[in-house]
Formats: sequence, structure tokens, C-alpha cells
Amino acid sequence: MKTTVNNTQRGNDSTRPSDNSKLSWIGLMLTTTLCGLALSGLSTTAQAQTNGREAIMDKSRWVQIPGELIRPDCVHAVPNGATIEIGSDGQPTGDVTLKGVLIAHYDACPEQPINTRHTANQNTGQGADNDSLAHTPGTGNGWVEASVWNLPLSASDNIDYMAGTWTVPSYPSESGATIFLFNGIEPKTETWIMQPVLQYGVSAAGGGNYWTIASWLVGPSSAYVSPLEITYPGDSIFGYTEMTATSGKTKYWQIQAKDQTTGYYSWLDVHTSGQHWTWGLAAVLEAYNVTSCSQFPANGRATFYNSTIAHGFPYYDVDSGNGWVGNIYNYGGPSCRFTVIASEESTLDF
Repeated sequence: MKTTVNNTQRGNDSTRPSDNSKLSWIGLMLTTTLCGLALSGLSTTAQAQTNGREAIMDKSRWVQIPGELIRPDCVHAVPNGATIEIGSDGQPTGDVTLKGVLIAHYDACPEQPINTRHTANQNTGQGADNDSLAHTPGTGNGWVEASVWNLPLSASDNIDYMAGTWTVPSYPSESGATIFLFNGIEPKTETWIMQPVLQYGVSAAGGGNYWTIASWLVGPSSAYVSPLEITYPGDSIFGYTEMTATSGKTKYWQIQAKDQTTGYYSWLDVHTSGQHWTWGLAAVLEAYNVTSCSQFPANGRATFYNSTIAHGFPYYDVDSGNGWVGNIYNYGGPSCRFTVIASEESTLDF
């Protein structure tokens, strides 16, 4: 049955700056400076790539983001509402626009990042292959568990809406790890991911021993992130990725993470061509530098409610079946209480 998704939860607030946007921009500019990035002006990557040559020889200077270990000059912090273009060749054009105005251009990253989430054959419950990521034995790095669905869509059809709500968990009783909880979508090739993310700990976007939200576009050669917004245990997070329009073979997307308790949000727009978006992610737990189960949130569970997946744009054909599959991945860390209940109400235990 074709129906229209009820998007009343997000209303018309996507153009309203949040009350703590000034704080976010201070953190954003600090992160941007440290990573050798530029939010305005044309190509500034010559100096960043010169500095990045040291990272080529010493990957300890690379930075962690959701799903990748990457050179810091290949992570681009962008303002709320910025638009990133991905061409039909699967590579970003490098242009970043805001309200139709070019605000930055980034040359292609000279070195591919290290995939730390999964490989193309790993969304089958077999566990992720993170052997390429060097880490101390017993330390967890990568996807831990997930509820996923690879929709059998025709070449002309794509997932056009993936959304859900989850509650910010307790703080971990022991700090030191970076935790990501999110939903999102990937193309059939799994080369890109669009995701509204709840983060605890430090990533290339910033952060610390507290929870934050941001929206990410992560690919095989670069990554883009909207400003971090602080959130708190018990707050309700609504995250979605939505196709908003098409033009020829180009698809227009919006990714947004919103704290429904405080009203703060973080979002970006993406234009893609050529990708076939079939992977729906209802709930994912991803973690880095985990050496103890006490570094996961103390309440031990994250539940993602009202997960909605749709296709058939412009009609938003909501799939009411239950094709969700629960995966527990070989992330290399301690074995905790990992259990996945995969459904429209997916539960991750840890």
C-alpha cells in the first residue's frame, strides 16, 4: 500500500538555529582548526595534504569516525543545512554549498581510509572483518551489533525514508571508549552511509565524556559531519534520512538527528547520483577502544522505537513486513551481554 509518511515530528524546525548553536560552532571551529580543514573559501587542501603526509607514514595520527579510521584532512565539518554532492562515479565532487552558494571545495583524499565497520559480505550475521585495523588484542573496534534489512528493490527503486526514535542511554560507568548509536541507510554496494548519530566519547567531530548528536555522510574517500549538539541521558532522539526530491538521476536527501526533549538538532543535505540505496539500518551499536564491558552505557540496553522504512518515491511506500535481521559482529573486544532483537522495535543489549 502506498501511503505518505507522517513527518510531523520534525515539523518546520529544520531552518531554525538551535539555542546552543553558538556553543556548537565554537566546538566546530576548534575541531575544524585541529583537522586542518576550511569551512569557507575555495580549495585549501594543499596545506592540509602537506600536513597529512606525516599521517601517511604514521596512522596513529589518523582519526576515528563512524565506520572508518581516516586521515584528519579528509573529514570535513560543515554547517547545518550544507549540501554535499556525490557524482555518478560514486565520488564526491568536493563542492559544499549552503543555500545555493559555494562555501568550500575539497580535493579528493589522497589515501583511502580503513573500513572499521563491515565488508560487503558481512551483513549476514557472520561478523565484521576488521583485520585491517591494527589494535591491541582484546580491544574492541568496529560495529558491535545491528538490526539491518537489505530490501529486494528494483534498480529504479530506492529506500527513500528511514527513521526511528531512541532514548539516550546512561553514561558508561568507565570512560575511555567511543560509542556510536544510530540508524541510517547504505547503497547496495555499502560504499557510503548516511546516518544521524548519537555519540559518547571523542571522534574527529569532537566530543568528550558526554553524549552528542550529529549527522554524518561517510564514504570510501571522505566524510562530512554537521555540528555536534550536546544531549543527555533520558532524552528522546529522533533520527531520519529522507529523500526529498529527484532531478533526473540525482536524488536529494536530508539527514537529521534531533533531540526531541530539548529541540536541538543537527542536519545536512546530500545529492547523490548512481547509487542504489537498499540497506536499511534500524539500530546499530558501534564502539572503539573498548577494553571492558563497563565502557558500554551502564543501563545495558538501547531500544529503537517505531523504525519506519519506505521506498517508491514520491509515494513513500512503507514496508510493513519484518525483514529485519539481527547481527552480532566480531569487533575484537570483550564479549558482553550482546543480544539483538530485530524488528520495528529493535533492541540492542550490551
